[in-house]
Amino acid sequence: MHTLRFCFLLIIGLLARLAVAQPAAPAPPKVQPFLFLEGDWQGAGWIQLGPGQRSEFNQTETVRRKLGGNLLTIEGLGMDKANPQRTIHNAFATVAFDAASNTFRMRAYRADGAYTDALATPAADGKSFVWGFDYPGAGKVRFTIGLDAQGRWHEVGEFSRDGTQWMQNFEMTLHRVAPARP
Repeated sequence: MHTLRFCFLLIIGLLARLAVAQPAAPAPPKVQPFLFLEGDWQGAGWIQLGPGQRSEFNQTETVRRKLGGNLLTIEGLGMDKANPQRTIHNAFATVAFDAASNTFRMRAYRADGAYTDALATPAADGKSFVWGFDYPGAGKVRFTIGLDAQGRWHEVGEFSRDGTQWMQNFEMTLHRVAPARP
């Protein structure tokens, strides 16, 4: 009986030691398809909100991975080139994987407190994604964000009244000024 118990404890001890000796590989971050944007960015762009209402701006973006890679935060600030004291764009967004729908969701907030929930669809190339939303009573908005051939953040915004014909109303190009900080 003592020999049987000794053998049983020895086997349990060996199995436990093997489990500790070979830790499981960490799971990849849930927001992996968007990590190409991690870091600090600067550049310029333009936005047109109506006929004759085009504004050019200087932009900064800060992108960070949070919660062990399960959430990505994107914080952007655009200042008017003609009047550097005037804010053109001030926004904060989160990107997360929604297991229930097997999709990525983006929640984008503006400085005025308004926000939108949107679908964020990564491209197969791992260097771009599209996100967009319905603008009630007006149409649809979509943004395509990706890296160009020089590794710069290039983003194009478009508007459509019917979802088939699109008109560009936004563009910016940013260069990475710092990699992501832990």
